[in-house]
Amino acid sequence: MQTVLSNFGVPDRSDSYRLIVFVMVAIIVLGTAHNFFISSQTGAPALHPLSAIGYLSVAISLLVQPLRPLAPQYSLRVMQLVVITIMAQRLLEAGISTWPRVVTSDLVLSLNERYQFNGQLSVKTAASLLFLHVALFTAPNHFNLAMLFFYGAICVALFALYQFGFGVFVLDSNFSIASLGALYFAIAGVGRFFHKNKYLRALFSRRAHGAGFRALTLAAVLVPFGGGVLFVKAQPAPAESLFELQLLLSFFSALLVGVILLMGRQINADARELECAATRDPLTGALSRPGLYSRLPEAGKIGGAVLVDVDHFRVINDRFGYAKGDEILARLGENLQSILSRGELLARWGGEEFLILTPDGREKSLSRLATLIHRAVAAHPPLAIDALRFRVTVSIGYAAVEDDDEGEGDIHRAIGRADAALFAAKRFGRNRTCAAQEAAQIRRATLEELVA
Repeated sequence: MQTVLSNFGVPDRSDSYRLIVFVMVAIIVLGTAHNFFISSQTGAPALHPLSAIGYLSVAISLLVQPLRPLAPQYSLRVMQLVVITIMAQRLLEAGISTWPRVVTSDLVLSLNERYQFNGQLSVKTAASLLFLHVALFTAPNHFNLAMLFFYGAICVALFALYQFGFGVFVLDSNFSIASLGALYFAIAGVGRFFHKNKYLRALFSRRAHGAGFRALTLAAVLVPFGGGVLFVKAQPAPAESLFELQLLLSFFSALLVGVILLMGRQINADARELECAATRDPLTGALSRPGLYSRLPEAGKIGGAVLVDVDHFRVINDRFGYAKGDEILARLGENLQSILSRGELLARWGGEEFLILTPDGREKSLSRLATLIHRAVAAHPPLAIDALRFRVTVSIGYAAVEDDDEGEGDIHRAIGRADAALFAAKRFGRNRTCAAQEAAQIRRATLEELVA
């Protein structure tokens, strides 16, 4: 599940994402209005209602699906399946002459005439909407398949762009701006939804290499297009040859874009390896202190801090050797990773000390987490050298982030209280858990005894 979730990240509520979706909806509304009130009178190309329904379905999916990327609502899945069925039917009608007519049937054509709809659901639009909806539908469970269909939609969009560009600059023909605009904003929206994915992460990165990848992608589209237009201007060709040239150039652009996406995947993998080396402790796999600090801005709410310390660790190193001590730390790191839930952060805080930050700061939850850690450590067999047996134990201190804490310092204050609780657990026998409230009570009692 973590692998699938990493393809989406947290739900995208950024202004750019909302802007893409709302501009797309505006294009759909304006394109539909143009079909009803202007195109029906002038005969100009327009956004067909079936195309508008398909693009509106993409817009709804982009608004709703990020809220539950791994388990989209049943109604959303049904809507996507309906659009997939309609678009697949349109492609089958275009490709197989004997296939039963539904989308291009006489009934639909008569409805077009009755309600004065102009244009029709084109094969390009049907293919792009089919690919986009299959990508959205399969993303929760089969993300590589979803990316393949998304790339298919990109290929269709490139061919549509080439046809539009050649029509404007070479053939002086008319095209539906609304249909092309809706298609490209749909591509941008779905790409933004998938922006955490390994193929697209580099393209959407805000670092220098991200700008380079975006420039390469733009060049992969515009350079073949510009070269094709100049070639046709210099050496005019019949319409059949132009279609073949558009197909060839769009295929070349799609191939370049595919290579760029594969390069982005490799760079993303290399960057993640470097990030892992820079932010994680190589022995335990837990975050290092710098790694934890780098994760805090995107971690969301932190409700509590738990410190875990291996008891008598110096004795373990002295009697059993440093290799055995490293083995214990690595095993403890694995135990803690297996216990943690989604949203919890684990860091190696000191030599034999681990820190857990959890969004749930309730006393019951923190106590339960500490109990699970003690049980996991107790399940391991004791260390042994000859007749000497030594059972590894841990002491734990925890504290909740208090309501009056504000700013970034709240986490550090909670860690300080957890550290005081850990000290109390060590002082009163080890192999136990102490809450920050207990530690505070112990300190007050000790002070009262000293004063008395």
